[in-house]
Amino acid sequence: MEKSLRQYALWCGETLPKELRKELEYIKENHDEIHDRFYRDMTFGTSGLRGRMGVGTTRINSVVLRRATMGIADYVLEKRSHPAIVISYDTRANSRFYAEEVAQTLSSRGIDTWIMAEPQPVPLLSFTIRYMGLSGGIMITASHNPKEYNGYKVYDHYGNQIDDKKARLMETYIEKHGYFENRRKAPGTDGKIYKVPEEVLQKYRDSISGIAPWWQEELQCRKVMDTLDVIYTPLNGTGCSHVTEIFRRLGVGQVEVVENQIIGDGKFETCPSPNPENRKAFAEAEKLATSRVAQGKNPADIIIATDPDCDRMGVMVYDHGQYVLLSGNQVGELIFEYLCDCKEREGVDLKKKFVYKSLVSSPLVDVMGKARGVGVGNTLTGFKNIALKMEDLCQQGREEDFLFGFEESIGYLYGTYTRDKDGVMAAQLVALVAGYCKAQGMSLMDLLDQIHEKYGFVETRSGALHFAREKDRIVMSEIMESLFRGELDFAAGFGVKQDDSYRSSGIFRGVIDCDGTAHHSFIVRPSGTELKLKSYVFAEGETNEEAETMADKILQELQNWLEKKKEENYINE
Repeated sequence: MEKSLRQYALWCGETLPKELRKELEYIKENHDEIHDRFYRDMTFGTSGLRGRMGVGTTRINSVVLRRATMGIADYVLEKRSHPAIVISYDTRANSRFYAEEVAQTLSSRGIDTWIMAEPQPVPLLSFTIRYMGLSGGIMITASHNPKEYNGYKVYDHYGNQIDDKKARLMETYIEKHGYFENRRKAPGTDGKIYKVPEEVLQKYRDSISGIAPWWQEELQCRKVMDTLDVIYTPLNGTGCSHVTEIFRRLGVGQVEVVENQIIGDGKFETCPSPNPENRKAFAEAEKLATSRVAQGKNPADIIIATDPDCDRMGVMVYDHGQYVLLSGNQVGELIFEYLCDCKEREGVDLKKKFVYKSLVSSPLVDVMGKARGVGVGNTLTGFKNIALKMEDLCQQGREEDFLFGFEESIGYLYGTYTRDKDGVMAAQLVALVAGYCKAQGMSLMDLLDQIHEKYGFVETRSGALHFAREKDRIVMSEIMESLFRGELDFAAGFGVKQDDSYRSSGIFRGVIDCDGTAHHSFIVRPSGTELKLKSYVFAEGETNEEAETMADKILQELQNWLEKKKEENYINE
């Protein structure tokens, strides 16, 4: 508490933006709130710095981001004599302001900076670094988090989001700076600030549409795509112009965009949690889709949503009179099967290809890969780890052997034009798979059924245990230690064995011993971006219903156990 009060007093004595000063005044008698906001410095997590906006060292604000940028500048200047960095931002409140503050800070340190003229998708930042040959990039975004959040992602000269090793190293540079020191390096050393040319945006779109994988001769495919009916929502984010242009290039016959979610708006009034993993984010799109059906019009084949920074893509499909939300794993399975079919038709040797996915993503893809002859690699969570695998292939002169990367959290990439998951590319892929299914008189659900009949029945479930206070990180750590101590030793009527493969990364994996009759497992890990513990369950069955039942049972018991441990730790505080 003493450290928190010292930091609070320091901030009170400094010149601050009006809204931050107002917050300081508001909390001056609330010691718990002061502690929550000032007890530690923010550190890099799964996706850089991310948190609620507001005053304090544990919040996202211009002071925290300026300090972080000072450290990043030191790091880059030590590596390169004349560095240049690109800055991008999404549609969230303060994103442009923060981006301009970051650009000014870099410039004051003598670094040339390129900044996007308007909010743009995350994968475009990665593409820009690679296309323009820049030293790195910074993206101001909180991805799919609620409107109160914002964040700061750092990318290296490969266009990769920095890995954990680089993040820890950069933090040593950041720690050398105070929150309120003069950011100027020396008089007359300012770098220049430029706008990113429009040409880069067009080249990005060309790179996506230019590698569209057609399932047969292109002209025949386009005849089917002309019959495809898509409803799309950018959720008031950055995807609209890019996704609709890609659909136009594909020849999608009808695209209707959800009107009140077109304009970039950080308030997200029609989708308070703009995460296309969740059905609530599709509420406005579903309303449009069902009203069309009620009017006697043909239903849309699919509904697509991209999150505010357009690196994630979710999809709903019309099936037997209703719209069904597909999970990230289901979409990953569909795209993987489709890509394998396309490549085989082209005569590509799949045995030379690789798919990379996070370890919490569908284990069915491992089975599919083995059957197809494709190498499947599992990485820690965070697309930066998939990007590292892509870079390894590149260093071996085998960049084109990367086939597909995905995470169950609705992140997908096909192609090597960028080094991050891409909602624009994912929208193109899903539209093509939907067109392929329509040509066969099927829906995406029908293709999923075929995949499961062919490779087996595996169901996945996910859950989260949420926390509200920064100091709850201690509670989260204690719950994880309880798992590592083996306190959860029974689930779904069977014993639990601990797999220590990922323990050094703070991840618990439990294997449920079913006497060899089936293979079930689960993973628990702290979120790298939010105050929550995330759970993932994988269950097999002789039928889909059997796998679903077991997955639901394991998840329910696991979540109950975690809730109980949370309550115990709260009582013992």
